[in-house]
Amino acid sequence: MITYKVPEMHCEKCVARIHQTLDNANIKHFIDLKHKTVTIAEEDDQKTRDELEEIGFSTKKPSFFDKLFG
Repeated sequence: MITYKVPEMHCEKCVARIHQTLDNANIKHFIDLKHKTVTIAEEDDQKTRDELEEIGFSTKKPSFFDKLFG
């Protein structure tokens, strides 16, 4: 599993857009709005990043401190 921070994700509307996009691309995922993260299977890594970029969301891997302190 890979978890990405999605800094531009601010509300339920963002979550819905991401969810719909990843569902349409057949990518299994878990979205956490509170922590602004999207978790996906490793094999969907590049495809997920491409799909999110296409709808205006950037991705970055959480830092060590993000993992510790959320």
